[in-house]
Amino acid sequence: MFTEKYPLTSPGVGQKIYNLYQKDDSEIKLEADYVEFNFFDWIISTFILTEDQIVYLYSLGIEFALNNGPVLAYCFRHRLEVTLTKGDITQRSSKFIRREEKVEVTAQPGQDDLVSGGVNYFIS
Repeated sequence: MFTEKYPLTSPGVGQKIYNLYQKDDSEIKLEADYVEFNFFDWIISTFILTEDQIVYLYSLGIEFALNNGPVLAYCFRHRLEVTLTKGDITQRSSKFIRREEKVEVTAQPGQDDLVSGGVNYFIS
């Protein structure tokens, strides 16, 4: 499933999402299922990370994975925007990750939902 790793940067995340959305729906569904239930493994398999980054990722805890895997899976299934913004490392006193979501769903009887928007991860 994963043949290419991407840098964990804004352009790297953008390229990953672009490449993912070029695939057919069945391949996107497989990747959505994988990120939903194996969030940490998906991150490690998808992005070029240092050992320190992997340790930090796991230090965020299982709740972080359980809260973010389904969000990314939903975005993938609906081909929503997923972005990464990195803050200026010189301006921070601690490292944190913030998820900002803006998703709009319009539902009508007898029709597929219209879903738009996306999620941005901000890393300090």
